[in-house]
Amino acid sequence: MNVSTTTTTPRPLDRRSFIKLSALAGGGLVVGTYLRWGASPASAELAPATSANFSPNAFITIAPSGTVSLIAPNSEMGQGAKTALPMIIAEELDVAWDQVTVIQGDLNPAYGRQFAVGSGSTPGNFQPLRQAGATARAMLVEAAAQTWNVPAGECTTESGAVLHPASRRRATYGELTTKAAALPRPANVTLKNPKDFKLLGTRVPGVDNRKIVTGQPLFGIDQKLPGMVYATYIKCPVFGGRFVSANLDEVKAKPGVRDAFALEGIEGLPSGVAIVADSTWSAFSAAKALRVQWDEGAAAGQDSDEMAKQADALARAAPPAALAPGVKGVEAAYHYPFLAHATLEPQNCTAWFKDGVMEMWAPSQIPASGQGLVTRGLGLPAKNVLVHVTRLGGGFGRRGSNEFSLEVAAMAKKLEGTPVKLTWTREHDFGHDNYRSNGWHYLHAGLDTDGKVVALHDSFVKMEGGPGDMNGGGFPFTAVPGSTVHSSKLPGGVPTGYWRAPGDNGNIWATQSFVDELAHAAGRDPLAFTLDLLAAIPPAPAGGERGRGRGGRAGGFDAEKMTSVLKLATERAGWGRTRPRGEGQGLAITHTNNAYVAIVADVKVSQDGELAIQKLTAVVDAGQIVNLSSAESQVQGAMLDGISAAWFQKLTIKGGAAAQTNFDQYPQLRMNQSPPVVDVHFIKSAAAPTGLGEPGLPAAAPAVCNAIFAATGKRIRTLPFAGESLQWS
Repeated sequence: MNVSTTTTTPRPLDRRSFIKLSALAGGGLVVGTYLRWGASPASAELAPATSANFSPNAFITIAPSGTVSLIAPNSEMGQGAKTALPMIIAEELDVAWDQVTVIQGDLNPAYGRQFAVGSGSTPGNFQPLRQAGATARAMLVEAAAQTWNVPAGECTTESGAVLHPASRRRATYGELTTKAAALPRPANVTLKNPKDFKLLGTRVPGVDNRKIVTGQPLFGIDQKLPGMVYATYIKCPVFGGRFVSANLDEVKAKPGVRDAFALEGIEGLPSGVAIVADSTWSAFSAAKALRVQWDEGAAAGQDSDEMAKQADALARAAPPAALAPGVKGVEAAYHYPFLAHATLEPQNCTAWFKDGVMEMWAPSQIPASGQGLVTRGLGLPAKNVLVHVTRLGGGFGRRGSNEFSLEVAAMAKKLEGTPVKLTWTREHDFGHDNYRSNGWHYLHAGLDTDGKVVALHDSFVKMEGGPGDMNGGGFPFTAVPGSTVHSSKLPGGVPTGYWRAPGDNGNIWATQSFVDELAHAAGRDPLAFTLDLLAAIPPAPAGGERGRGRGGRAGGFDAEKMTSVLKLATERAGWGRTRPRGEGQGLAITHTNNAYVAIVADVKVSQDGELAIQKLTAVVDAGQIVNLSSAESQVQGAMLDGISAAWFQKLTIKGGAAAQTNFDQYPQLRMNQSPPVVDVHFIKSAAAPTGLGEPGLPAAAPAVCNAIFAATGKRIRTLPFAGESLQWS
């Protein structure tokens, strides 16, 4: 299934060319759906905007030369959407990959919901993209059939051409553009049988790869405009604090500073100080001289240590039911901390306000969200807020919120006629994140004399607001009749939001660690114990899976699929072999974004406690794989991301502010700490794709923690575990 593809460096798309292409697409025959595309794998030469082009919908243009141009309205942040989504339409269109040019689209209602969140880009667009490609192919076939005066059913397609085998005639798509453009859109088209796929499931390099490695401008932070000024925005370190006064005149006198002013009273914008300068460095340097009097507000009393005490009290107020006589009780408390997103590219945005129009260049996962903030905050009509979508230097949920858009737009409106690029300092990025909520799981279980789980309770506590609730518990709660989950919320004040695999990123670690703990308490092998729990879950309801499938809760969980991936993962990993003391294996499973994932970790821990993760083995059932290379890298990266957070990362709150404000206080997994072998396998499937950018993360940490227990006898119940002693004798 390996496919070799050739890429060339795309030519930058200037505004005039974009307008030409947009006008062409907008004037074509629009298919009644929205699509999300990607960037150029073969050629950046734009199809000439002439009437000879064939535009069957707002996203596809075929030039007489045969070049196929596709618009990419979804954001690309390393998840591979700019490559995978065009592959779907290219498959149904039956066009050679090296004929395709992909152009990043801007925010446009014609493209539908331009959301790059929740691992939803591919699942949400798979059928619409196939339909669009098949519709265009059908129109090209009809054009050839009419030209040759033969039945369309006698024609086939291959690599961007229509063939009539009986007469050995052949016409390229480019040759058929004029004829096809005059045809009506067919009401119904036939999609390919998945067994006939040629492109989907193969390996295709990322379409931006060459631009990335050669340092070409792709990201929000790369944007440059004539006469542009550079800005940063300083807010109160304490969450929710308000500006009172500052030494603005002193800051304005600093080298390179153009202006410094407070922004207050704008809906959706926390008050603060904008510093505008000739360079980002000048703005950052001047900010060091800024002295602000803040009204810190009520959040100044927030403290991580106090939260832990509150969580304990809340959990004790919701105790489990008493166990029946003869039932062995097992209990444990698991805690995970706040996490920052720590994207490599700090938050940034560029805005230019002129003639009543706010034009913006935003690295955003949900560009419409930024547009909405600007329209509401500044009183501009939506049609006058234009958003260009740039590549994102990491997202992980952080760039779904778009406060940076409103910050820079407010500055640009004040400096009308001058483009402004806003960049957050790294300290600001850490200090004003929408964090992954902390959480506590106070777990209680009962084991009968056969080692079977007959009672299970979780007193779960997290910060108020943001995602992460247990929502019924999921696995293993669905395997234990009468199991209960009681959720409590700590008072708000700390901003929380979506962090890669929301909810599951912490909850799966706790519950899968506890399953391993129960297996050992029962004196059983964790694999056999988990398989028995899966066997106790009723079959999935008719009608297929529903919702996001967080953690395997009822109403969308297929225990048979999970059993299959677990058995294959443990088989591939060599589960059950005798290992010397200090070496161990651990396993964990998750059902996240409707994908089924099982991970086995092999670790080695020296007697003095030095951990080496030797191997990770993952098996994933994510439906139809679109781009095998991207799919593998997503699962590998997600696993390493999950281990990095569990091993090293913690954000604590002191006095209502973030205590960790840069990478020296918030370590990342290093290359020499990464496992030398990361083995990923996919269940071959013709089912529709599920999410893939997030599902590899939640089970990685518990698999490693369970392996550490197998190697040392030490149970990890608090994250991160970098400070835990793993010494053994």
